[in-house]
Amino acid sequence: MQAIGLDLGTSGIRGQLLDLEKGKVIRTCLTTRNPLPGANVMDHLSFAIENGQELAHDILVACVGQVVEALAPTRLERMAVCGNPIQLSLFEGIEVRDLAYAGESMLRSQNIQPPSREGKVIRTDDVGLGFSADLIIPPAVRHEIGADALAMMLKSGFLDDDRCMVTDYGTNAEMALKVGDDIYTGSAAAGPALEGQQISAGMLASPGAVSDLERCPEGWRMKVLDDRLDLQEGGMINLRSKVLRPGAAKAKGITGTGVIALVYAGLADERIVLPNIIGGDIVLSRGIRFTRQDLMEAGKAIGAIRAGHRTLMAEAGIGPEDIGNMYMAGASGTYVDALKAQAVGLVPTARRVVQIGNTSLELAKDLALDPHLVDELNDIRKAMVAHHIMFASSRTFSDLYVLELAYWTEGMPLERYNHGLASLGMSTSGPQNVTTTVERWRQKDIWEVGESLTIIDPGVKLTGTWECSYCHECALACPENALALDGRTFVVDAGRCLGTACRRCEEACPQKVFDYSALTMGGD
Repeated sequence: MQAIGLDLGTSGIRGQLLDLEKGKVIRTCLTTRNPLPGANVMDHLSFAIENGQELAHDILVACVGQVVEALAPTRLERMAVCGNPIQLSLFEGIEVRDLAYAGESMLRSQNIQPPSREGKVIRTDDVGLGFSADLIIPPAVRHEIGADALAMMLKSGFLDDDRCMVTDYGTNAEMALKVGDDIYTGSAAAGPALEGQQISAGMLASPGAVSDLERCPEGWRMKVLDDRLDLQEGGMINLRSKVLRPGAAKAKGITGTGVIALVYAGLADERIVLPNIIGGDIVLSRGIRFTRQDLMEAGKAIGAIRAGHRTLMAEAGIGPEDIGNMYMAGASGTYVDALKAQAVGLVPTARRVVQIGNTSLELAKDLALDPHLVDELNDIRKAMVAHHIMFASSRTFSDLYVLELAYWTEGMPLERYNHGLASLGMSTSGPQNVTTTVERWRQKDIWEVGESLTIIDPGVKLTGTWECSYCHECALACPENALALDGRTFVVDAGRCLGTACRRCEEACPQKVFDYSALTMGGD
């Protein structure tokens, strides 16, 4: 008998076919991106609220169906999923508006009743998948603290530790701080740069992605992921002389961890002097450039996560000098060089850093192999003392993020940045005279790939028809080339579309008939 484990991530879906008798992974499938329109989880939530939760649900289910088809199960008995509350709620087809608004009064005024997000076992038929099997959905700790956050706490050993932090690095960075029995959580919409998206030559952690840069006598040697997501030696670059030399592994683009490594290298070699790249774009190879706009995107992501970490510390009444262990989860948290990430501010100056891989997919795998685990997770959820900080409404986070933006995008000197921290009553240093030790528990974010790894591009389309002159201005205005005209039908590639935060298609329509909110599910 077989089962499927799914991680419904903000930047993409990861699925694994499992052999229930042997407890082994048979094969793995990844999507190049999340199929929902938008660049981050808040965009996905806005799309669901503005265009209809049913449409968002149908898009996610259609993409999951594509992943299942690629995994090609023959004797499927059950499926388990994991992810943040927004993705899981949209997939299950339950209320999500409670995740959009902070405060009980707003929920009451909108007559919104938050649904139960306890762990449960339902049927795949209940969510509209075209096959019948048990579907295990893990609990959220609270409605804002999802199953993916629970996964990173459980799989890292965080819950048995003290004065420690854990972060699932990615588009939606889930983070938690534990002090005594109290757990402080938050979620920073860092943007897609850490997943290699909205970067000019960016890509997810997949074959051909530049994942790291290693110092060598001639400059920096690129490290490139191969077909099994192992690191191979790529070309060599010298940031000062702009010399390029090819390597054995050919690069196709750069992923989020490669972006962090490149920012580190650029700062070290003074090719980057914030907020500028001195001497123009950094060229990694033909067709792969790192631009000033890329630097801005990376800086905003780093700043959001650093502001989130500092906000949790402020809520707990501790400083960076008090952090003992830091656990790094997710693809970015696995492949990034932890010391480089620490140098640019992504990682607190902890005494020990542990890189643990994709814990959300691993928890889905555990549930698929043992569905009774959902009862244990429900018990853990009830016993957990968790304090969730809504960064969107936190004055502390807002003040810190303003500082981060000034540092990364406006060239604020480090001395003034530290003065700003001090004015907020925050420490400007980490542990004194302590060398950070790094432990890489997993070499790959996916703990076990199985016999094969398949990468698919979500093919979910939205369509609309309007009586117009068919001037193509809407399609020409799309920054992601996600919109095309097929005869008299407008077709939107849902996963490439920037969603309700963009709507340039509507704005560009000279006749003002293009209606983004009227798009419906289309064909393949």
